[in-house]
Amino acid sequence: MPPTQCPNCGRFLKNALVERLAEGAQPCPGCEVALTADMFDGGPAASVRPPDLYPAEVRDDASEVLDGWDRGASAAEIASWAQDRPPFPTDTVAVAAGALGGALLGAVFAGRRIRGGVLGGVLGAVAAAVVRRVWRLPD
Repeated sequence: MPPTQCPNCGRFLKNALVERLAEGAQPCPGCEVALTADMFDGGPAASVRPPDLYPAEVRDDASEVLDGWDRGASAAEIASWAQDRPPFPTDTVAVAAGALGGALLGAVFAGRRIRGGVLGGVLGAVAAAVVRRVWRLPD
């Protein structure tokens, strides 16, 4: 609701002044025109609060909050959504990427490429598994 203004000069009026208009006319602080409650929409006694509603009027008796949101989906699609699985195993991908990265680093920087690659792959997989496990720890 916008603040109340004097209809004559447009000055913004304090709420206390507007509330006193219910008791009688008050002069405008800007132009000294006598202000009455009838000059304003609904008078100063009008409430801006919406009426209270009874709980039975606003309660929805639907047992499922998302009921009807999956219109047009088959029963198989709805069942697959309910399983809540990621599209691919993130842990496996992280460990495999760690093993591959470790094998490449071991093969490049070790004196013996094969042994360095194998050792780097094992260490990369173990490091990725540990990091992934720590990442998933509860708070």
